Amino acid sequence: MQHTDSILLSRWKSGDQSAFETLYERYAVMLLKKAYEKTGDRETAREFVQEVFLELLERKDRLEIHTSFKAYVFTALRNRVLNYLHRQSIHHKYEVFQETRPAAQGNDVESYLSHKELTHQLSDAIQQLPEKCRQVFLLSRAEELSNKEIAERSGISVNTVEQHMRKALRMLRSGLQRTILLAGAWMLPW
Repeated sequence: MQHTDSILLSRWKSGDQSAFETLYERYAVMLLKKAYEKTGDRETAREFVQEVFLELLERKDRLEIHTSFKAYVFTALRNRVLNYLHRQSIHHKYEVFQETRPAAQGNDVESYLSHKELTHQLSDAIQQLPEKCRQVFLLSRAEELSNKEIAERSGISVNTVEQHMRKALRMLRSGLQRTILLAGAWMLPW
C-alpha cells in the first residue's frame, strides 16, 4: 500500500526514518531533472537536491508545511535555482564588463605621482622662461586672457605677445621633451 505524502511526512516526524526515505525516492529524481533542466549542470543540480533534503532533515522538529510536500520541495528547489541563475547573471555581466573596459594604464597611485611630477617639472620650466615670456605665458594660460588683453595690460603690441607665446611654448616643449627622454632612459632595461 502506498501512503500519501502527508502520512509519510507525519510518520517521519514521529521517528519513522523509512518514511523520509520513501519521500526522498518519490521526489529526488523529479527534482534532479528539473534542476538540471534549469541549470544545465549535473553537479549543481545534484547539489541543490541534496540541499533541499538536508534542509528538511535539519528542520524536522520545526518544519511546518502549509502546502503539499511536493509543492514545498519544488519551491525550495526553485528558490535555489533562481539564486544560482541570478549569481550566474551577475558573474556574466562582470565578465563582459571586464572584457569591454579599457585596459588600465597603471595603478592610480602611479598615475597620481606621475601627474604630480610632471606638474612640478612644468612649473620649474615656466620659472626658467625669460621674464617677459613668463609673464605673457601666465597671463594667457593661468588668467586665460586673450592676446589683445595681454597686450593692453602689458603695454606691448599683440604681435609682441604672439612672439613671446611662441618662444615660451617652444622653450617649454624643448625642456619637457628632454625631461621625458631622460625619464625614459631610466626606465630602459639594462
